[in-house]
Amino acid sequence: MQLGDLVAVSDQVGATRSRLEKVDRLAALIRRLPPPLVSVGVSYLSGELPAGRIGVGYAALQELRRADTPAAREATLPLDEVERVFAAIKAARGAGAAGQRAALLGGLLARATEAEQHFLARLIIGELRQGAQEGVLVDGVARAFAVPATDVRRATMLAGSLPAVAAALAHEGPAALARFDLQLFQPVQPMLADSADDVNAA
Repeated sequence: MQLGDLVAVSDQVGATRSRLEKVDRLAALIRRLPPPLVSVGVSYLSGELPAGRIGVGYAALQELRRADTPAAREATLPLDEVERVFAAIKAARGAGAAGQRAALLGGLLARATEAEQHFLARLIIGELRQGAQEGVLVDGVARAFAVPATDVRRATMLAGSLPAVAAALAHEGPAALARFDLQLFQPVQPMLADSADDVNAA
């Protein structure tokens, strides 16, 4: 799977107002992802890096982009390679770490098309904003694996992570959803609550 495939779908999702079309396009892409990359792909589509912040801030990213890094003409970046570079950037420590991060990211951007550069920059600083909120992505995951969206939503709330649920579905199939349950010290996502008249009723 190429990063360009994911970027193209992200752009298409951002360009349409139709929720059904967003879900269809996301589901089609998720179905094409190899199982080991489902978690990564869903994370990127969620606008998040699997490892969280990688130590590259807005100022450093802008400096790299001001260096007029030429864009590649064709999309050739494999998705798994992009994730390996992000992991290496996050792992950089000690003296010279900032320079090492800049070199790694600069090398990655130099191999990316203009659309991919724009996508990666927004992803790194947490401002993807492609028009696919989590509810839409939940529906996309559910459709990709032919399971009820309510089951995916419940598992996501209990797991605290949609990419983890999507990865479980990719590797184990629909039966994987049954193993997501309340566990001690496992945070759950916030959920909507109803009011009650008193403590006993609640």
